[in-house]
Amino acid sequence: MITGAAGGIGWATARRFVAEGAKVVGLDIDADRGAQMVDDIGAEHVTFVQTDVTDPEQVTAAVDGCVADHGRIDILFNNAATSTGGYVADLDLAGFDASIKLMLNGPLHGMQAAIPHMIEQGSGAIVNTSSVYGLVAGAANAPYCSAKAALINLTRVTALEYGRKGIRCNAICPGVVETPMFEQVLGIGLTTREEVAARHAIGRTIQPEEVADLVLFLASDESSAITGQAIQIDGGLLLETNLTGVPPVS
Repeated sequence: MITGAAGGIGWATARRFVAEGAKVVGLDIDADRGAQMVDDIGAEHVTFVQTDVTDPEQVTAAVDGCVADHGRIDILFNNAATSTGGYVADLDLAGFDASIKLMLNGPLHGMQAAIPHMIEQGSGAIVNTSSVYGLVAGAANAPYCSAKAALINLTRVTALEYGRKGIRCNAICPGVVETPMFEQVLGIGLTTREEVAARHAIGRTIQPEEVADLVLFLASDESSAITGQAIQIDGGLLLETNLTGVPPVS
């Protein structure tokens, strides 16, 4: 099950999981893009359920429906996100609350619905999408930074509590990924794609398919000893604080 499945990372991950033989249930609030995702990947592989992950009853219904249709839920990828901002003293409280409800409470709702089924079947893998902004700060970005940082520790607590039940829980911390959300950031007009790419050690931004590969690994038996981790996939974005002005080798 993938939340935020109609977004860039969610869509790419759904396609990647299907390529490995998985049946995917995709959740998103955007019904139009959800239908497009199903058309793209194939209705025989993907089921779309329009869901507001801030509503625990909707999430529980989707998870229970998945188990009823497929007999189990092996993987939960909590990926739904939004972007609101503003300086701390001027923050719109409704916008802040909305960010927390979607990016912190949303994953909690998913885990509360899925974990009982995973305990019953004796196994499960949960992956939560945090961000490099869960590890560092960004001006005028308190709602996003706060939600993503809290999600990392929620991930750790979950891994600790349920590891002996055969359930692993990890977070991923992407850098700048080529998604519609990044296009929104560029639309503000304060930076360019080229400037952002230059901040990464690899000299470019990240593709959604590269993030999907990491999610697949964390959901697979190949990562059976990895749990409670916040794994950066940031192209080296956070490697350097350049106080000297000395450039890297080009």
